[in-house]
Amino acid sequence: MKNIPTLTKALTYALTIFALYSPLSLALPIEGKEMNNKLTTHYFGRFQLDLPTSSEIVADYKLYNEKVELVSKNGKSDLSSFVDQTIEELKKGTAYGTSSRYEKTIPLSNGSVLILSKLDKLYTFHAYLLTSKNTLYRMLVKSISAKGIDGAINKTRLISESIFFRRPQDAPPQGAFALEAGYTTLGTTQSLEGIYMGAQISTHPGTFVSLLTQRIVEHDDTLIKRFENESGGLIPGMAELLSKTKTLRKRTRMIGDFKAEEVAVTTLIDGKRFYTFQIEYEGQIKSNIRPFIDLRLGTHEVGSDFKSDEEALAFWDKVVDSLKPLP
Repeated sequence: MKNIPTLTKALTYALTIFALYSPLSLALPIEGKEMNNKLTTHYFGRFQLDLPTSSEIVADYKLYNEKVELVSKNGKSDLSSFVDQTIEELKKGTAYGTSSRYEKTIPLSNGSVLILSKLDKLYTFHAYLLTSKNTLYRMLVKSISAKGIDGAINKTRLISESIFFRRPQDAPPQGAFALEAGYTTLGTTQSLEGIYMGAQISTHPGTFVSLLTQRIVEHDDTLIKRFENESGGLIPGMAELLSKTKTLRKRTRMIGDFKAEEVAVTTLIDGKRFYTFQIEYEGQIKSNIRPFIDLRLGTHEVGSDFKSDEEALAFWDKVVDSLKPLP
């Protein structure tokens, strides 16, 4: 289920998100469709979001709750080396993420390849998924039982038949799930989907934006309920922090036709201004088209360069208003 920090811990979360996720200052910009107001439209899963052009973005995409990673834009040339290296590492017991040993290689559709390995009674897949436009994706799937092996192979084969290249500035086709430089056409009920995106904002170096969407199987307490309950059982030092914190917003807010909740707080620490803004939609159970949504704006350790709360909220409103479900 979701692992979502309470807003009591949100300011600490804002200061550490880059260390926990990845050094976004070293990430390469993900391209998108540039707009006249110097925003760029990006496509994440089943949603689009506008961010300032040249913001540095990293994103994870999941199908069947497993990460799908773009590893090459010259897939046909690079595929054999990826496969050979993975098999060699599995035979030596040095493969990343697993101690399983190589069993066999299974050809999939469109030149894609599945490498099967095994440890005790559990199997692991390394899948290399090749598109017709020569991009190559990788999936690592672990802890598959002998009973589930045939179904897992069929699911992987289905993905290999349903993954396609997409220019980053182009929206995916109707009903598709956007990946980095690609998309899948598995359908809205076929796969357990999710994305996580983190962006360092180019126009405000102290500011980051993150987006999480995922299909859920149960509901947690709502954002506002967690926020209102957070004053009990504070960790040491949190009371002093909260005494310097001001609530700017606490309300319901629409994301398209999704009724969401929004909380926005600010605090001043050692002369630096920090913001934590969050909007959350609880999602429909087992739905990919109406998933749980968590959109945030935060400030890392250098502090915010917004000149006022009003300026920070105005920027946030542009980001929130640009978040739209894809058709």
